[in-house]
Amino acid sequence: MRQISAEMLDLSSESMVSSRADGMITSWNLASTSLYGWQPREVVGRKLADVLGTYSEAATQEAGATGLWEGKVERRRRDGSVCTVRLRLARCSQPEEPEWLEVSSLLEAEHPAERALAASQYRYRNLFGAVAASFWELDFSEVGRIIQGLARSGISDLPAYLRMNPGMSRELMRVTRIIDTNDRSLEMFGPGTKRELLATPLDFYWPQESTADFTDSVISAITNRPRHVAETKMRALDGRLFDVLFTVSFLPGTVGGGTLLVGFTDISDRVQAARQLGDVSARRQMLLDVPTIALSELAAPEIAVTFRRLRSEGVTDLHPYIDRHPEFIDYVIGHLRLTSVNEAAVRLFGASSAKELIDRSMTGIIAPGCEVMRRSIEGSFVREPVFQSEMRMFRLDGSPVDTLFCRVSNPDPDRSDVLVAQIDISEQIRGRDEVERMRQQIAHASRISLLGQLTASIVHEVSQPVTAIANHAAAAERLARLPEPPKHKLADILSMIGQHAVRVGDIIQRLRAVAANREVPMVRLSLEDILSETRVLLRQELNEKGVRVVLDCGPGNLAVLGDRVQLQQVLANLMMNAIQALDDVARPTRRIDLGLRSDEREVHVSVSDNGPGLSSEFLSAPYQSFRTSKPDGLGMGLTICRSIAEAHGGSIKVQDRSDGRGVTSTLSLPLVEAADAAGD
Repeated sequence: MRQISAEMLDLSSESMVSSRADGMITSWNLASTSLYGWQPREVVGRKLADVLGTYSEAATQEAGATGLWEGKVERRRRDGSVCTVRLRLARCSQPEEPEWLEVSSLLEAEHPAERALAASQYRYRNLFGAVAASFWELDFSEVGRIIQGLARSGISDLPAYLRMNPGMSRELMRVTRIIDTNDRSLEMFGPGTKRELLATPLDFYWPQESTADFTDSVISAITNRPRHVAETKMRALDGRLFDVLFTVSFLPGTVGGGTLLVGFTDISDRVQAARQLGDVSARRQMLLDVPTIALSELAAPEIAVTFRRLRSEGVTDLHPYIDRHPEFIDYVIGHLRLTSVNEAAVRLFGASSAKELIDRSMTGIIAPGCEVMRRSIEGSFVREPVFQSEMRMFRLDGSPVDTLFCRVSNPDPDRSDVLVAQIDISEQIRGRDEVERMRQQIAHASRISLLGQLTASIVHEVSQPVTAIANHAAAAERLARLPEPPKHKLADILSMIGQHAVRVGDIIQRLRAVAANREVPMVRLSLEDILSETRVLLRQELNEKGVRVVLDCGPGNLAVLGDRVQLQQVLANLMMNAIQALDDVARPTRRIDLGLRSDEREVHVSVSDNGPGLSSEFLSAPYQSFRTSKPDGLGMGLTICRSIAEAHGGSIKVQDRSDGRGVTSTLSLPLVEAADAAGD
């Protein structure tokens, strides 16, 4: 085969992989990395069959006879999942060394949820490539495994350990894979090609002097902070060092899923100028000239006077003060005036020029009684230097705009001016809301499916009180026909009929709650009560299958913040899985153990069976959607359970029991006291 350069292969949007007659991979383009996950250096020189899988005999025969075969093939990915691709296989023969070339692309998603996901990924990729900052998508999964191993080895203070062992941080860099970057990354970290950028180990880009900043980002991840921002130095492919603003967001589900999106903004010019000027006011003016972030300065001398008066009156915490005087929030908003804005702020607020905003009050731009503004005011009162949160603001025409709002107070206590930086995140908020709406719809479909599986229990639950009502009504009718009806007996019978009617109503309300697709506020719940209610819901299945349930709730009544229906759904799904796992176990020995335990921050609900254990197929990809071994299953049970758990700030773990006899599924949720403390 005539040799084609790796750079030429990288121009193709389809995966292109070539191999020798003995099956050894000889080339692998960037599209193959995007599709399957492996970097070229990981696969070139390995057997194709060991990486992606084999060709069918019919495919190789047809390609050998006609030169080309085309069809659908299942291929393995680096994360262990399986995808279906449309593959064209060609045999290019030379006398000395015949070769195979396969060109493949992912088949168009056919399931509605997959189509929605593909559309979301398309929009994300457009945004990923269009922004001015450098963005890197990283595979963080191996870092997670190493951190978990350190924790299991007995290291209790992981942040202190990492700070004392910079060599471990360098190792964490080396095991982190670069999956993808945008075009701006090549401009910032070049010169070179995208292939070189992705193939270079991550630790090359981090000079030794920046190791501590990388360590701090890992500590932010393991201590559950939502984001990490720091100024640091990075190294380009040609060895030059430059200053960047390093940003990483730990969004729900991403850390557990093993991928992170990090951003780098080149601030070399700003840092150099700031070093030369060394003046705070000049540094602020430079920041106002940044085109991608809406920056504005606000002054409120009247508020500074009010703060001094309140402190002199003995007020140390504004929170109870604002509880008594909620109008104070709007008082502050009305006295905040814009003194300087950059062009990005003019665009953000829909003004025609900076003059239209200067000396304008924030009334109308910030909503009355804004809760985020309240927290910022409370932070300013106690001289908190920086406050950051998502905030909905309003343009001059009244239209809403969602922003990432950051307030930086002047370090001089005698100054009342503050710097505010904002980024328009409306598109991200809409995307997040759409993902949440899809999650709710899929969870609702899963609940309806669960109701179908519980038909026998529902009929049993309803039939008992209905039968009792009918019997009592017949007895009352007979007594009423007597010449002298016994009024006290009739009263007792009518009372019992009323009690059974209430029971039927409770059952119907419970079923309506499960079947409904509506938002339910998070409330304080007793997990012991939810476990008991779930046992009642599954009582008929447990009796029919002859399954004995042993409940061990431990000391205390453990509480969480959550949605009762969704948590019942998770526990019912885990218990149904356990019941179905006992089909091949002798009936007298079928058993499910329900446990309720807690540590300092979390409560753990365990569901254990004594069945055959987990299958190898499940272990290869435990949470893969739309895959099931049940003839009437959706293949979404554990996926939905994990989604609900993560929405509650928790997690789900499924593993074989330590004694090798069955499976234990554990739902972990934040203790309500721990959650309250974190919120404070």
